[in-house]
Amino acid sequence: MKDKIVILILAVFILTGITSCLPNENNKDLSPISKDGFMLGTFVVIRIYDNKDEEILEKVFDRLKEIEDRMSINIENSDVSMINKNAGLKPVEVHDDVYYVIQKAKEYAEITNGAFEPTIGSLVKLWGIGTVPSDSEINESIKRVDYNKLNLLDDNKVFLEDEGMILDLGGIAKGYAADEIKRILLKNGVTSAIIDLGGNIFGVGSKPDGTDWRIGVQSPFEPRGNHIGVIINSDVSVVSSGDYERYFEENNKKYHHIIDPSKGYPASNNVTGVTVLSEKSIDGDALSTALFILGVEKGMSLVEGIEGLDVVYITKDNKIYISSQLEGKFELADEELELIIP
Repeated sequence: MKDKIVILILAVFILTGITSCLPNENNKDLSPISKDGFMLGTFVVIRIYDNKDEEILEKVFDRLKEIEDRMSINIENSDVSMINKNAGLKPVEVHDDVYYVIQKAKEYAEITNGAFEPTIGSLVKLWGIGTVPSDSEINESIKRVDYNKLNLLDDNKVFLEDEGMILDLGGIAKGYAADEIKRILLKNGVTSAIIDLGGNIFGVGSKPDGTDWRIGVQSPFEPRGNHIGVIINSDVSVVSSGDYERYFEENNKKYHHIIDPSKGYPASNNVTGVTVLSEKSIDGDALSTALFILGVEKGMSLVEGIEGLDVVYITKDNKIYISSQLEGKFELADEELELIIP
């Protein structure tokens, strides 16, 4: 659950700041009710602006706990852990929601030709030590990375073909969780809310005054709190991945956390940050890492072919590429950067 960077801290500041300053023509209290906690390996904040019922927040966090208990690789008896313990041995029956998320994970692995890789767990574990692994260690781990060996069977059964394979839903589970939170909020009459799962932002509906949310995108070139631009939109999921938040240095070289499954090393290209906008957060969550690995040209081509999906690419040479549908919905905040719409 840890592979998406906490990139949009400023976003929540902007959103809540603007909302709290809205004109109060009808003497309504526009401040939100909120609840936070550490779940899914990240800090979670839920803010509700209209239907201020604390019980709704409790329902949200109960569902988050359920998702975590079933999908976390770090919980011993989770469905995912049981799949991994039985890799190469036997299929494991899982809950409906786990089966659905694994289905989506494999779907995006196929769409991205493995740039999104749900069986990357052995490589993630290897690099998680915080030192550069040897070539032999990487080559050995790569042998256990192959989404084609992730089998979805009847009766909600899942099977990893080879012993030692590790399924890791950390690149998609938070997106599914955000979608589930939105579902619960809408079911309970909420039409204006912010879901923040460690930087995975979902602006539910619009601001209380009916205008679009303004979501800041963190600058990779400046300290936290500085943004390169603002996304102006409503009812949108915003998920980001980048090379500048989680990394370590060895022999004066930086190694970030976004591993290219085909090479076993951190992805190496001209991209420093990617932000994906989508109608469903599960889509943006899965694709943000994949688009980083694919790079601008291949990534843009993929995005333009998927309805309801947009992307902001930030490159190391101070350029920002946005997909065509974002024109008019993205404001550049740093004049030193070049905005490009392919």
